[in-house]
Amino acid sequence: MSSGGDRKRQSFLGFLGFAGFIGFSYFHDHNVATLSYFAYFGFFAYFWIAKIANQMPDERYLENIAKAKSTAFDIAIIELVALNLLSLFGFTTKEVLVALLALCFSSLLIIYAVKFYLLEEK
Repeated sequence: MSSGGDRKRQSFLGFLGFAGFIGFSYFHDHNVATLSYFAYFGFFAYFWIAKIANQMPDERYLENIAKAKSTAFDIAIIELVALNLLSLFGFTTKEVLVALLALCFSSLLIIYAVKFYLLEEK
């Protein structure tokens, strides 16, 4: 069950999304490691999730959470297999690979939030 404190923490997790802007410093210092900050953009989805979580959790709510997580997991597997194949066959540079990995992580949170929202709106 989600308590009021959990909902409040979820809302604050959304502010981690602003750390994603640090990734743009790559274009200034060309440090590949800074590209990984783009993954933080996915935390903006927690603003959306926290808004939905304000309702009282019931059986349907918990079922929708499980369905949304399952969908995000399925898509993550596909993304990670594609990234692995890209790196295995040398189709990409390390910069692009780090940026794509960060975007894959970010997409997990966003896909979860969108799917959860769509299920809750039914």
